[in-house]
Amino acid sequence: MAAADLLTPPPNGVTVRMYRQGHGDCFLIAFPRDGDGTPYYVLIDCGYKPGSPGFLDHGKSIDAIVRHLHAACGGHLDLAILTHEHQDHVNGIWKKNDPYFEDFEIDEAWVAWTEDPGNPLAEELRTRHKDQLLGLLDARRRLVALAGEADPAVARVDALLGLELGGADEQLNMAEMLAAAGAPEKSVNKQAMKLVKDKAAAKRGCFFRSPGGEPLRLDGAAGIRAFVLGPPESAELIADEDPRDGEGFPQEHAFSFSGAFRAPKGPPSSPFRRHFFVPLTSAFRRKTAFFTKRYGHGNGPVDDSDRIEIPADAPWRRIDDEWLYSAETLALKLNTGINNTSLVVAFELPKSKKVLFFAADAQRGNWASWKDVTFTDGAATVKAKDLLARAVLYKVGHHGSHNATLTGSADDAEHPNLAWMGQGAAASEFTAMITAVNEWAKTQKWVHPLPSIRAALASKAQGRVLQTDENTPVKPADVSAGEWKRFTDRSVFEDLYFDWTVLDE
Repeated sequence: MAAADLLTPPPNGVTVRMYRQGHGDCFLIAFPRDGDGTPYYVLIDCGYKPGSPGFLDHGKSIDAIVRHLHAACGGHLDLAILTHEHQDHVNGIWKKNDPYFEDFEIDEAWVAWTEDPGNPLAEELRTRHKDQLLGLLDARRRLVALAGEADPAVARVDALLGLELGGADEQLNMAEMLAAAGAPEKSVNKQAMKLVKDKAAAKRGCFFRSPGGEPLRLDGAAGIRAFVLGPPESAELIADEDPRDGEGFPQEHAFSFSGAFRAPKGPPSSPFRRHFFVPLTSAFRRKTAFFTKRYGHGNGPVDDSDRIEIPADAPWRRIDDEWLYSAETLALKLNTGINNTSLVVAFELPKSKKVLFFAADAQRGNWASWKDVTFTDGAATVKAKDLLARAVLYKVGHHGSHNATLTGSADDAEHPNLAWMGQGAAASEFTAMITAVNEWAKTQKWVHPLPSIRAALASKAQGRVLQTDENTPVKPADVSAGEWKRFTDRSVFEDLYFDWTVLDE
């Protein structure tokens, strides 16, 4: 391996590399190592949404990213952090033939407590999620029967199901989705998690991380400490996705996805319990006069403009299939629960106490929990507000979505929010990284990033915002040439990645 290929931090700092593979996360962090100062490598996630354009043509980008990543760390990761089990965070790790990470050495892995097979709440959440997934897959099957594979609603549901099941292809066929839902260990996401866990278990181990407690020391890194803020150990907070009054940024679009979808107790084609319904096909087979007369197969429009008698078999009387068009909303709800299980980590540099803050896809409930998280640091107590005030880097939550960065005043807001970050000395260095491809996200009906959040980040960071689909940032008019040069001198803007270096001084 050529030394020139390696990502090398300065002896008194850290370099963060944000890969630009598309709509998804892949970060390589190079800290100095104890003793000889050689790099100590931390990986946070590796995945993207199929179809979202990255540096290379679709179908090649994730392969190129992994090859470059392997060269950048010499094929050796001291620590791999998998924040949560979503396609755009892990599908660059495993594939059926020649898994992407097969040749990596991984000394240690961190995953959230929600992955712990011995945790009762984690097991309850896994069971609930599987029930929801099976119910959603059945709704998808029925929707196809009703509207056909080409229906746009089916395509949008499939894209969201892809997040849950993984894969680097545009489409997952129904057989694959059913197999993965019935046996989750067969899904790409599960296989990716397993590959990393197994590699780490053969060395220092795979650890399930919970919020609070004592700061975690990175074994081998030069004085670096990690503070785990999320996910919350609460099913209610994990299910809590949308900002409340005073917490959210202004929205140009409405976001309201309420209710949860569970596998129905009656036959799988209905949202109702058995004793509350009779399927139309069953009713018609019985040739019962009541059903055939009042809920028959009349399909034409009903004109009541002249107050004529409404046909007894008017189409609107039959609601048997209408509920299927809620599948997209149900799929979004399913995805949200997983986003809030994100492992949220703040890294602290030893001398300056500057903080690098990685929020993964944490949404409202995860954020709200941080105010109650405390760390025992010898005789001192460290709280989230102090950590965020020292943040010089914010990996923006969930591609800049409306519910993954909260707003408020640094002085009086009780809930964690953007204003808590980058205070005092950290303000002049505060930089944001957004893993989003905006125009592609619009094709999925996602607003990533939300314009008001993007504007707030640009203002707070004085233009120091790195976004996947944007090239060299533009200097704001009110920022001096000297200030901007200090930023660009410590940055690298390449087609495949961005690098940003923080000095520990």
